[in-house]
Amino acid sequence: MSAAPPALPFDRYKGGGRELLRVPPGGDGSSRHGYGVPVLRECGTSCVYCGIDLGGTYEAWLGFSVDHVVPASTVAKLAYPGEWVHDLINLVTACRSCNEFLNGHRVTDPVPTTLNDFCDLRDRHFLAKREWVIARHLTERGRYDLWRSSIAEPPDPSGRDPVGG
Repeated sequence: MSAAPPALPFDRYKGGGRELLRVPPGGDGSSRHGYGVPVLRECGTSCVYCGIDLGGTYEAWLGFSVDHVVPASTVAKLAYPGEWVHDLINLVTACRSCNEFLNGHRVTDPVPTTLNDFCDLRDRHFLAKREWVIARHLTERGRYDLWRSSIAEPPDPSGRDPVGG
C-alpha cells in the first residue's frame, strides 16, 4: 500500500487551486501590507515549506514573505503567461528563510499550453521545492549546532577563574 501524497497548499484555495483567482493588488509593494494579504487568506499563516507560524508573534510576522512557486522570472525568460504566474494560485505563504533558500530555483520546463498543465507543473515544482527546503534546513541546523558548540563560555564577570577558583 503506498502512502498518500503530501497535501498541497493549493487544495485549500478556492477551486482547489486550479482556477484563476486574481493577481493580488500590489498595495505598498510588500508582502505584509500589500500583495501578501490575499495570499495569507488563501494559504494560511504558516510557512508551507517549514511550517513555522508566521502569525503567532510580531517577530514571526516580520518574517512573512510570499513565494511564487513557479518563479516570476519565467514570464520574461520563458514567456510563461503572466496571468498564471502572478495569480494567487501560484503564490504561497513562506518564511523569509525558506524563500531565501529557494532564490536559486529555476524552471526550465516548456511553457504549459493549458492552465491545468500549468497547475500540474506548479504542483511538481512545489513538492520539489519543499524537499529542497527540508534538506537545506537540516544542513543549516547542522551548521548552527556546530557554531553553537564552538562558542567559548563567556568570561566570569567577577574575574575569577571558573576552573581554578
